[in-house]
Amino acid sequence: MKKYLLLLIIVLQACSADESFDFKSPSGLSFYFDVNREASKNGRLLFNDGFILISRLQLEGDRVQAEDYFFQNGYQPPILAELDSNAYNPQLQFDFPQGIYNRIEFEFEIPSSNITVLQVDGQFKDSTGAWLPIRLEVSSFELFQVLAADREGEQEIVIEDQFSYSALIRLNTVHWFSGISIAQLEAADRTIINGQSGILIKDNKNTAIYNEVDDRLDELNSLSIR
Repeated sequence: MKKYLLLLIIVLQACSADESFDFKSPSGLSFYFDVNREASKNGRLLFNDGFILISRLQLEGDRVQAEDYFFQNGYQPPILAELDSNAYNPQLQFDFPQGIYNRIEFEFEIPSSNITVLQVDGQFKDSTGAWLPIRLEVSSFELFQVLAADREGEQEIVIEDQFSYSALIRLNTVHWFSGISIAQLEAADRTIINGQSGILIKDNKNTAIYNEVDDRLDELNSLSIR
């Protein structure tokens, strides 16, 4: 008799855990974009500003106890997101069904255009000790894919009802420039940026640096949901 009672208690507890989630009930999920603001090249190169134009985004989530979730949106014209973790954009806020997700993948595109669709600004310290503006401009199509993690770096993410969540996409500029040497930056052609001599990197300006950086744009970027 005690064995049956124990089995009944376990079954009731499992049902209670399942019912704690209303799998169709949405929570708010807001997306923010930023750059890796860590200094690299022995503290001589850092990025801290910019914008990105997004023409399509897609979200796929694999849930443990309910059907998987898929969402996709296209934008024409593309929407602009500042590379600032505090810059809220209502066009990047969505309903997201609650549940336990063992995998969330986010995918977004920047379009090919005759204007800049990704701009990242920073500073470079030259051999004289002067800080110069440095700017990366991208105007070609690029597809980014990132797997989400929680604040502890785990891929299993719990989304609960009546909570609002932030999804921070961090573009890894440190990795982008990892193949570029200090000597290359010192020797780069100079351009006036915001009234000051600086380094502009684009498809037709400092092309060798641009090509090296462009090859890494879709690598080692991150998405944190909290």
